Order: sequence, then structure tokens, then C-alpha cells
Amino acid sequence: MQPLLVLIEPGLTHLLNTGGSRATLEHGMGHWTEAIERFGEYWAGETLLIANQAPQDLIGIDTVHLVKEPMVDPARSLPLRARSLLVRASDPLLSGALGSMLMRDNWEAHQHDELGAMLSAVAKDNHQVTIFISTAIPVTAETIIRNTAEIQRIAGATSRVKLRIRFSSQGQERRALHPSYFGLQLRRWSDRAGAVDLKFGVEVESMAQRYSEIAGLPVSWVPWPKEVTGCGTSNAKSTSNKNHIYIYASRPEQGSHRSQEIVSGLRSALGSSARYTVQIGKKGRLRSPIMINELRKSPDVLLCDSGLPPDQLHAQFADASVIILPYEVDRYRGRGSALMWGALDHGIPLIAPAGTGFGDDIARHGIGFAYRRRKEIPALVGRVLAEEADLKEAIARYQVHRIAAVRDYFE
Repeated sequence: MQPLLVLIEPGLTHLLNTGGSRATLEHGMGHWTEAIERFGEYWAGETLLIANQAPQDLIGIDTVHLVKEPMVDPARSLPLRARSLLVRASDPLLSGALGSMLMRDNWEAHQHDELGAMLSAVAKDNHQVTIFISTAIPVTAETIIRNTAEIQRIAGATSRVKLRIRFSSQGQERRALHPSYFGLQLRRWSDRAGAVDLKFGVEVESMAQRYSEIAGLPVSWVPWPKEVTGCGTSNAKSTSNKNHIYIYASRPEQGSHRSQEIVSGLRSALGSSARYTVQIGKKGRLRSPIMINELRKSPDVLLCDSGLPPDQLHAQFADASVIILPYEVDRYRGRGSALMWGALDHGIPLIAPAGTGFGDDIARHGIGFAYRRRKEIPALVGRVLAEEADLKEAIARYQVHRIAAVRDYFE
């Protein structure tokens, strides 16, 4: 029997919280499906996806089990919300064990009984199984921890069960809170799980190192696997001889309202030697309608919407000379960007803000540049165009480093 990978992915759970009718795991709705496909195709054995809802044409997935009761974090009680507000108001004074304890119930308040039963059944029927949460939320992580002993008991002493819990966004970083709150929560989960083959992982390399130090246990860096789902290096050739500058600013927190400012600065610096693709989604367009009209009228600017399946999204930037990710630092402190992985698979250097998790990693590995002020962007684009060969070599080295990280996590 081949080793089984059980992927757990609720998808866009806030739609369920607000009564939305869209599928929670859907092509073009965020990057969840692309992540699932990459991890599924990476796996050498059988794959099973457990989800709220899911499309049937996912690459790399053999079987899909849909839960009857949606996997979603329940609404927090008034006492829990009050604790959270207290911690946020007092940060960094409460950073450390006390603040972390006050935040604990936000993560441990609920489990998903149906998911727990599913995992026990899978462990009973498969002697080699890796249970993997690709984008953990409190309810899925807590369910794994609460059911660890039962899963091990049902699997039996001769079975090999691995538990892998990966966080794409920890929530604490999104709110600019001290990393100790989340790092010490990992410590508590690890202690409760006991002596099992459990590995925690996060998407941002620098944060993996920091959480490891806080928690006093290994926290792995887990990037997306290298592109294997048909969105790899494009053979399409542009008919334009101008450098293609791609600006990904889908939502307001990703800098959508700054797009015109960035394009204007680049025009002043590069003249007519470049063309631009600017991706702005619905929320970004609603916030800045006047700016959107200006971009539409600008020569050499292609304005694109969000919500595209992975292959269509990749087709937009596959021939780019550089990708700019002008995200807001406060919202992305310690966080990653899924678009970074696609850019690197096409060998494209990146420019991003210093102080974001992905921006700091980009600068440290030399796969692009990080800026502290947006007015630095035109000069950094000039550097990318001038140092193309060196940046391509750095990206090739980084890809090897990235592949090794994914392999080590699943071993």
C-alpha cells in the first residue's frame, strides 16, 4: 500500500461565517487551491483531501471527502473578545507567557468532531499516513492535538502516523502583535500532543526561526513546493520589446490604492522602455475608483482583475522582468505572499517592503530587493534590470534551498 497524504483545507472560512454561498475552496478564490495542488502533486503516494467544499478537478488529489459540518472557527464569546482586546491594547507590555496565556482560549476553544472521527478512521485503514493541514486555523489545529492519542491508539504500534501542521498566517502577525503569543501556543500544543511524530511549520523562513526560539522546539519553514501543476515557466513570447513590470496589489492591504503612484514613479524613471500590468481586485477598485479610471487611460498599462485560476494568473506575469508586491507592512509583518512562489518558479525577481516576512526573506537571499519607502521602487527596478544575471543565479540557489525545506518537513 502506498503512503497516504491526508490534506485538510477548510478554505475561505469567513464566507461561511457571514452566510456566503460560494464554495470555500474554489479556483480563483485566494490561493488555497493552488497550494493544495502543489502539495498534492508533490506527494509520491495517494492523496486524500478533507474540505468544506472543493472543486472536482484539483491536480494531485486522488480522493475528496467533504465534511457535513463546516470546519470553521466559531464566533468568540464576549470574555474571549475582551481578553483579546486587553492583550492588543497592552502589547508589548504583556508579551511573553502572561499575554500568551490570555490568548490561549482563542486557539483552544473548539474542535471539529467529524474531522476527528475521519482521521481516526483513516489511521485505522492505512499503515503509513501523513496528516497534513496546509493552512491551519485554530479549529483544525486543535482538533489534531485533541485527537492525537486516539489516532495513535487506533493506528496501532506497527503503523507509522505523521502529523504536520502548517500555518500560512498566524493571525497574531497580521495584527502586529508580539510573536511570543503564537510561539508559546505552539509549545502548549506540542506538550499536549506528547511523544508523536508532530512537526509545526510556517510559511515565512525568518518567522520559523523566531518561533523556534520562543517555543523552544523546532518550527519548520514550509514554502510551497516548486511549481509542478502546469503553471511553470511559460513558452509564450511577448510581441513587445519593452520590459514588463508586474504590480500585484489586489486588495487595499496589498497596496492597491498606491498603484497609480507607483506607476507614475516608474514612468518618470524608465520613460517609454517599460509596460505595466497592474492587478487590482474588487475591494481595491471600490476603494479607489478615480485612480482606477486613471490607470485605464494610461498608455502601456494593462489593468487586470483578481479571482483567476492559477494557470490564468501565471500567464499574466510569466514574462515579467520584475514583480512588485507593495503590501502594507503593518498587515504583513511576519507574513508571506503566495505570489512569491509563482514568481520564483518563473525565475522573476521581486521587490517588496522591508518589515514584511516575505520582503525580509527576499532581501536576505538576494532574490530581489526590499524597500523602506515607496519612492525607492524605481531605483530598485533599475537595479533588477541591470543585475538580471546575478538575480537569476540567486533564484536558482534559493529554489534548491526551498525544495530541501519541503522534503525535510515531510520526512
